[in-house]
Formats: sequence, C-alpha cells, structure tokens
Amino acid sequence: MPEYVRVERSGPAIRAALAEASPDELPEFEAEFRIALAEADDDFDLSRVTAVLDRWWGRAHLRLNPPTPEERAVVEQVARGDFRGLSSTP
Repeated sequence: MPEYVRVERSGPAIRAALAEASPDELPEFEAEFRIALAEADDDFDLSRVTAVLDRWWGRAHLRLNPPTPEERAVVEQVARGDFRGLSSTP
C-alpha cells in the first residue's frame, strides 16, 4: 500500500503538490490564486482566497493520494444508491 502524503492547506503546499503530481494543472491554480489575491487587495475580503485554497487543496490531495481500487468500488456502489454493507459513525 502506498504511503499517505499529507498536503497542508496553504498556497505554497498546494503549489508544491501540484508541481510534483500534476504540473499541467499548476498554471490554472496559480492564475486562480493570483486573481483571488488581487481581488482581496482591493476589498480586503479573503473569502475568495480561502475558496481557491479549499477547491485546490482537495484536488492536490487526490493527485498525491489517488483512491485505491477498493475506495473507488465503494464510491461506485454509493453512486448506484447501494449502501449495503456500509456503516457510519455518529
């Protein structure tokens, strides 16, 4: 089983993860991040920066830690509406 790679939820960490695992996506992240920073410079509202980090953190995490075949099977099962054999905790 491959070792889990942790990705911090920060611009530099997401940028490094994408550069390593998905360099073709890096320019898109950088552009979205820079646009959000420029908009925050105008109105001091960091919510757009946070939204970019939230969206790209998940993507970077999945690029470095792709789902296993077992995890993909569970996702497909749930997508079909089949919850048999699955449990949740409160």
